[in-house]
Amino acid sequence: MFAQLPFEFAKKCATDFIQELETVYKNDFADFNGMFGVLVCGLKEDSKTDFGFEKFGCKKIQVDGCTFLVLKAFSGQYKSKWNLDGFVPALVDQTEYDEAVKNNDKEIHLLSETPPNETPLQKEARTKKRIALCNETLEKIYSLYKFTCFDGVERKFCDITEAVKFNSNLTQKILLPTGTGDCAAPKLLSFAFEKKLVPLNLAEFYWGKSNSHFEHKKFYFPCDEKCGLILPIMLGVKILYFDEHIIVVNKPSNLLSVPGRGEDKQDCVVNRVKKLFPNCIEQPSVHRLDMDTSGILVLAFTKEAHKNLSIQFQEGRVQKKYIAVIDGVPGKKCNFENLQNQKLGRLEFPQEKKITTAQQSGKLELKFRLDVENRPHQIYDEQFGKLGITLWKKLRIFKMKNRDVTSIEFEPLTGRTHQLRLAAASELGFGIAIVGDNLYGQQDEGQRLLLHSNYIRFEHPSSDEIMEFYCEPEFRF
Repeated sequence: MFAQLPFEFAKKCATDFIQELETVYKNDFADFNGMFGVLVCGLKEDSKTDFGFEKFGCKKIQVDGCTFLVLKAFSGQYKSKWNLDGFVPALVDQTEYDEAVKNNDKEIHLLSETPPNETPLQKEARTKKRIALCNETLEKIYSLYKFTCFDGVERKFCDITEAVKFNSNLTQKILLPTGTGDCAAPKLLSFAFEKKLVPLNLAEFYWGKSNSHFEHKKFYFPCDEKCGLILPIMLGVKILYFDEHIIVVNKPSNLLSVPGRGEDKQDCVVNRVKKLFPNCIEQPSVHRLDMDTSGILVLAFTKEAHKNLSIQFQEGRVQKKYIAVIDGVPGKKCNFENLQNQKLGRLEFPQEKKITTAQQSGKLELKFRLDVENRPHQIYDEQFGKLGITLWKKLRIFKMKNRDVTSIEFEPLTGRTHQLRLAAASELGFGIAIVGDNLYGQQDEGQRLLLHSNYIRFEHPSSDEIMEFYCEPEFRF
């Protein structure tokens, strides 16, 4: 996982922390090894600074006349303790945790032992029962975790699993990996957001006996398998890259790219990024994704970077690719044909040029405009429509909910409203709407639009270096 916040200043602050660990705990690696974290926070007018600095090991520092707080945390437990003076608290109450573990603990240990003369069938049944009890315990444990997020809202792990299920287009239950939420970073961020501090710099290092995975006193970025699930929810965005000029994020489905009109449409990628990076310019957006579309979004931190990137987009020098899953097979009847045609609207179509089953790639050039009587729908209009040009490549046909669907790679050469959704749904395109398209197809309850921006290529606005980013969709394709 890429760094989710700047880290160089936090690494410098961690030097004293490492010295403290070596002084207090010496070489107590057996009981106190693992990942440790340092978070440097700024203060707001409503920041809570009366929570007892000494107990949580918070340290005030002055840099260039500004006051910052330095927080510390450790992952896991120390001698079966979740909380120690001098560190921010865990995300779970230890008494409740111990109670949840106790219920099945004895039986799990018994099932872990191999009885004499056990047959293969008996072993299989024992293993299956043990796994079921472990999963039951994990579910109880994860129901106890509470963490405060970027918006000040306290969430539980069920909120994370629901977000993962939605973006992955899944319906089955998700069980998080063991130890999720026990790392230093989630503890630090939750504490900071609870106290209305502004997280600015985050660094994590391993302290303990070196092994095949970690080296003593070496710094590491957050892990994908655990923190990769929880940190994007806590921070509000999943960061793929940032420097002093730009930031690249993976926008989730069902989130606006930029603020809309009204108080209920202020939650968006732009405002979430501005909360995390206070020095960001007021208008950092250089391109957008539909609210229902997920994927790569590039924003500028400076006015110079914004101007440079905007010109690149306007001149068509930015290459973008998308993954979509359409609700049927090209050349065959659409799963929701009648509903789709009604939603698309129809003026005077030229001769039909529907894509056939045999075609594997091609180019679509379609003219659409806003349907002023049915906003925000777009309709085909050869005379007044704006031309949208899209390259496409068929990837594969597979089953989804007992029906055939097709994954398509789209490469738009223009940037028209709903261009890819129309390339799929129009009778002059595939004639098949994208799965989960609530405008031009059908969207089941709890389903998302299966359209994701998975690739972008542009010139860095400062160095002119070619920047390429890949980010595969969470849904199956």
